[in-house]
Amino acid sequence: MEKVIIPDPGHGGEDRANQGPTGYIEADGVLDIGLRLKELLIKEGYPIKMTREKDETVALYDRAQMANRWQGRLFISLHTNAGTETSNGIETFYTLNNEWQNQQHHQEAKRAAEILQRNLVEATGLRDRGIKTRLVDNATSPIHGKDYYAVIRRSNMPAILVEMGFHSNPREEALLKTPAFRQKLAEALLKGMKEVYPLKKQNIVEKQNIKLNIHGMPSQVEGIFYENKNYVPVTFLRELGYKVTGHGTNVEIEYRKEQ
Repeated sequence: MEKVIIPDPGHGGEDRANQGPTGYIEADGVLDIGLRLKELLIKEGYPIKMTREKDETVALYDRAQMANRWQGRLFISLHTNAGTETSNGIETFYTLNNEWQNQQHHQEAKRAAEILQRNLVEATGLRDRGIKTRLVDNATSPIHGKDYYAVIRRSNMPAILVEMGFHSNPREEALLKTPAFRQKLAEALLKGMKEVYPLKKQNIVEKQNIKLNIHGMPSQVEGIFYENKNYVPVTFLRELGYKVTGHGTNVEIEYRKEQ
């Protein structure tokens, strides 16, 4: 089974304080983006889990614990940013030094951050603030030098946190309030995800001539080759003199030639 992608819509429940000047609520906006992303990923065939799918309180450590229990491939925390009313753009943070000090987590998270950041910027036209890391800089802290964001630091996998525009900026808040823009963000994330983790294409060849040898009788029939197996229609056996009856999923074949 393939490892799951884990979208993590930030905030929610009791944590609804982050709002824009005209009523946008980050907790609701990123949940909507996350649910849209979930639908897109499922349609493409990606296995996914979400840390929340409704307006509820989920503690930061609980989010990481859930992800670790699911043994995710990538943890992607969804947020919108806050600053001054002129702050603008998109930025993505990624694993540098988590609690597992796994260099592969860092490398994969950085690659994912680069690709998703590029796709978000291209899709929206918003300012590219780049990809970043942030560490705890308090020298007296027991986690000094570790990743600042708890969901990144405590996730035992590559993890990123995307800030998809500033809800404190009236122009970007107006965009975030529209379903069309939130759909655009979800589609950009999907496009990036398909580049980061492309699904394996099924090895299918339609209408291929497959050579058979049945009881010493050479034959050739049109079939398909799928997942390293040959599939042929049973009806071709009639041409060899066998009795084939039934249809659909209920077929009987008599293992003898008709007299």
